[in-house]
Amino acid sequence: MKSIAGAAGDGGHLELGMFGPNGTGHSMSKVPERWYPTWENNRDLALAAEAAGMEFHIPFARWKGYGGESNPQGVTLDPIVWAAGILAITKRIKVFTTVHTPFVHPIVMAKHLATMDHIGPGRVGLNIVSGWDREEFEMFGIALREHDERYEYTKEWLDVMRALWTPDGPGDHRGRFFDLPGLVGEPKPRGKITLMNAGVSSAGRAFAIEHCDLLFNILVSPEACREEVAKVKEAARRAGRSIDVYTTACIVCRPTRKEAEEYQEYFSNEMADWPATDHLMEALGMGCQSFSPEFYGMFRQRFAAAHGHYSIAGDPGHVAEEIRRIRDTGVRGLTLGFIDFASEFSYFKDEVMPRLVDMGVRRRPG
Repeated sequence: MKSIAGAAGDGGHLELGMFGPNGTGHSMSKVPERWYPTWENNRDLALAAEAAGMEFHIPFARWKGYGGESNPQGVTLDPIVWAAGILAITKRIKVFTTVHTPFVHPIVMAKHLATMDHIGPGRVGLNIVSGWDREEFEMFGIALREHDERYEYTKEWLDVMRALWTPDGPGDHRGRFFDLPGLVGEPKPRGKITLMNAGVSSAGRAFAIEHCDLLFNILVSPEACREEVAKVKEAARRAGRSIDVYTTACIVCRPTRKEAEEYQEYFSNEMADWPATDHLMEALGMGCQSFSPEFYGMFRQRFAAAHGHYSIAGDPGHVAEEIRRIRDTGVRGLTLGFIDFASEFSYFKDEVMPRLVDMGVRRRPG
């Protein structure tokens, strides 16, 4: 198993992984060919990704879709059960699960993760989400805390979970959010559980830098990402820690750049589900405090295309060059999204990944 962490920004190996195949994808589009997350589709994709040398797999955690005609992310496989299943059928790839800390008790999650690490020793990661979607909280009957307080809760949640993994057991936990007598938890994980957080706000960044191995950063542009990576790494250095950064891009790759750009225009504009897009942007704007209202207005089509993430549309050479630019920002890993993971990843694997090896962006297989 290759290390998931290490030095970045040195012209070295970029790790690649899938993001969100357990849900109906990143796009707010009504195109009929969009990915549908059956277990069979996910099983086949995970095996194909591992065979192609991808390093990791990351799921969404969603409880309600965004409405409109297509209801994006209205169907998602549970990320905890999904991750255990993917670990059981693979041998090398690192598999993350994603958890909203207010919705899953830390005693339960400690048991889930320990069990996963017995299924796939050393290959388990946890994407920690403090929660932001008010409608989901209302559905659970749980109050959505003030933004920064969510991270205070998540810190204590993480303290409880880690305590359960200590060799001698934690005994009692008396805290602000949890009052838990006589804590015990068996089995313990066999190895380290890699922790990741996608905080963009100042409170989220501080939490990731203090407690996590990886920060998942929103890629606005390669130039902006370079500055963000440098800031994150410097903040971690001052805190006496080291942290790596992942980011994401949604890929449209076709034999010619014209074909790719025309298809992107088709699915993200002509076939965009605008009510769902606006619902997503409204929910993010109210719950996340990640970006300004002006950002959401400027990038409305970007949200329709890729949930607000960076998009790369072009021929294989152009896509490979854009990925090289992203690698050069200093990120350790890049997650990939596609309109249809099944058909589009096959083309990416055959046409783009060999170019990345030739460019020195990725190691040669074997």
